[in-house]
Amino acid sequence: MNDFRNYMSPCRKGHLIGIGGVSMSPLAEVLNGMGLIITGSDISESDKVAHLRTLDIEIHIGHSAQNLAPDTEFVIRTAAAHDDNPEVVEAHRRGIPVFERAQAWGAIMQDYDNALCISGTHGKTTTTSMCTHILMAAEKDPTVMIGGTLPLLQSAGYRVGHGNTIVLESCEYYNSFLQFFPTVAIITNIEADHLDFFKNIEDIKHSFREFASHVPQETGHIIVDMDDKNAMDAVNGLERHIVTYGMTAAADVYPENIDSIGSQSTFDIMYRGKLFANVTIHVPGRH
Repeated sequence: MNDFRNYMSPCRKGHLIGIGGVSMSPLAEVLNGMGLIITGSDISESDKVAHLRTLDIEIHIGHSAQNLAPDTEFVIRTAAAHDDNPEVVEAHRRGIPVFERAQAWGAIMQDYDNALCISGTHGKTTTTSMCTHILMAAEKDPTVMIGGTLPLLQSAGYRVGHGNTIVLESCEYYNSFLQFFPTVAIITNIEADHLDFFKNIEDIKHSFREFASHVPQETGHIIVDMDDKNAMDAVNGLERHIVTYGMTAAADVYPENIDSIGSQSTFDIMYRGKLFANVTIHVPGRH
């Protein structure tokens, strides 16, 4: 089986199908910044396509076998590009390896000292956005991939940074997050969802456990919601450094002195019984 890391070197040539997509366009920008020669295709013009063209990335509108240059070495496809896509068909005909976008992101994150992957049935986008705010304020210049838009990022869903930290929203659907290699894995909660793919809740918990096990045993961290039984079941017995959070002092991290004023929430963050910080966030509700 081909490993995408074998293609992550300057002047290797790749083609991205659906290059204007929310997670494909930053992928193209990152690969281009690494010195790879990237081309792509999409079904229509967009601001993202226009931006990528300013980076001298050649992009075709519409899908056709002719879009693959003769010297294309690999193809990355968006989830919407199925096996009957003419560019996928042509790549298979020519023996060009076709990678899923999650495989490419998983390979890329291995080059970062800090890979923060946020997973969970609910709350991924919000939590990833909050982590992005924190890391930007800390001047860590992170690379970010969010499954939504964020005003901080000029209403984009991603940024390409130059620091040693990457932050990715990590989705369990089709087990795509199993392609990732986090140094820090967050699990916000686990509920029965995507049952068109998963068999049942136990199957879902098994996938989250495998995802968490990708964290390095000696240096990695798993951050998990202690108030969520399924999430705790998923990491039970894993030989990793696990930090729990929740609404009670039984967790490693918990709030005290919660005060809600309009849409704001003010509270003390406690870490193992000691005050870590007092914060005010513009998010209502007890989460």
